Amino acid sequence: MKLYLIAGYANSGKNYFAEMMKEELERLGKRVCILKITSPLYHYAYDYFGWNGKEEDKPRSFLQQMGIEYIKEELHMPDFLLNRLFEDIHILDKFFDVGIITDGRLLEEITKLKTKYPSLVTIHLVRKDYDASLTEKEKRHITEQDLKQYYDFDFEVLNCNDESLKMEAFRIVEEGESKNE
Repeated sequence: MKLYLIAGYANSGKNYFAEMMKEELERLGKRVCILKITSPLYHYAYDYFGWNGKEEDKPRSFLQQMGIEYIKEELHMPDFLLNRLFEDIHILDKFFDVGIITDGRLLEEITKLKTKYPSLVTIHLVRKDYDASLTEKEKRHITEQDLKQYYDFDFEVLNCNDESLKMEAFRIVEEGESKNE
């Protein structure tokens, strides 16, 4: 399974861009799935906190309130999110040609993912007006680091409008597919 990772801050448009990439890949006849690094937190929030499934109470608030390190510690699983993601990739590899992973804001996870899957293509999605829209709490968020300063991504995409995002999705998919030939 070919893997892409779309990293970026909260509300930078990672899921939206993943959908655009999925459309491009499906146009080429690929079977595509989209995975979120933090999706295991939904199960955790439901099992351990009795999350009600409502969007406004989604697990991101747990991540913000307690921090992912606290959750990993409490579970006695330092690689909680990654282990679940690796399991998902292993299972989905049987059914899909391409996996698009979103929500990569945790540098440790990005690095371990790249180590386990060296052919992983990393994409940093940046919103032009991002800093202006951050609340003070988000600026202090444990996962909201300056990713660009710490990690060398294969692609950097500026999220400014739909047309430019579509062109970037097309370019990344075309480059990725031409390397496979």
